[in-house]
Amino acid sequence: MSCSSNYMSEPWYALLRDQCQRRSQTAVAIELGISVSTVNQVLRCGGLYGSGQADTTRIANRVIHTYGRYPCPYLTQENGGEPVVITAEQCRAYAHRPAPTTPREMQHWQACRTCEHFIASAPPAVTTVRKTKAQKETTRDI
Repeated sequence: MSCSSNYMSEPWYALLRDQCQRRSQTAVAIELGISVSTVNQVLRCGGLYGSGQADTTRIANRVIHTYGRYPCPYLTQENGGEPVVITAEQCRAYAHRPAPTTPREMQHWQACRTCEHFIASAPPAVTTVRKTKAQKETTRDI
């Protein structure tokens, strides 16, 4: 595949490709909070992404913080400085849960609030698709 961008050799691209091989591009796009056409263009190195005119930084960050793995500062500190690597899903489970009741879990939860991964690991916002007036008129029951 000829592509004037070199992002296809980057680790985040491999994560994106692997997720899209396991599931539909639509499901992956929803999880990432980006459009299906963007996922498709990035995967096939098409459109502005293929020509190098569009920046993939935002997509790369979303992929890494959704499917990636990185060291957890709190668990690493708790482990005596030995890095503890967790998945983005595990990070989200710790950081974006309701406040826990045990002291240890509360310390971890509070540490997550100041972690560099906190905002990026937030679950994608759920959006409601509203029908336009024309769509409502064409879908009336008879």
